[in-house]
Amino acid sequence: MVRVRKMLVSDYKGAYALWESVPGMNLRSLDNSEKGIAKIINRNPDLCFAAVEGDQVVGTALGGTDGRKGYLYHVAVAKDHQGRHISSQLISKVTQGFRQQGIEKVGLFVVVGNEDGQRFWEHQGFKPRPDIRYLDLDL
Repeated sequence: MVRVRKMLVSDYKGAYALWESVPGMNLRSLDNSEKGIAKIINRNPDLCFAAVEGDQVVGTALGGTDGRKGYLYHVAVAKDHQGRHISSQLISKVTQGFRQQGIEKVGLFVVVGNEDGQRFWEHQGFKPRPDIRYLDLDL
């Protein structure tokens, strides 16, 4: 039985193994170390969720906010658990948390070339923004 609950820093090893198994996660582009993931969990404890079966992490969705807009990160479900609406449950938990905080708009990033990811998010109601291009600066 899969249970969705708040994600804990102690879920990191299982979550990271899941993320490595999901095509398009692009884990090298940001600090996805345990310390880095702990930052988002600790700053947004009511917006980060894990789907667990027994002691195995089979899904994750991390939410963060700048106070005006919410962002989704690391939404993933293990391949053998896909098609069971786990991602919808995770996304729903995060978006409920955003609404409770007064957030009215949610954004996310999909790696260029991740066609499956783009189709998934469009199916969830997200729309591409042709008017902006995302840029990064490493500090």
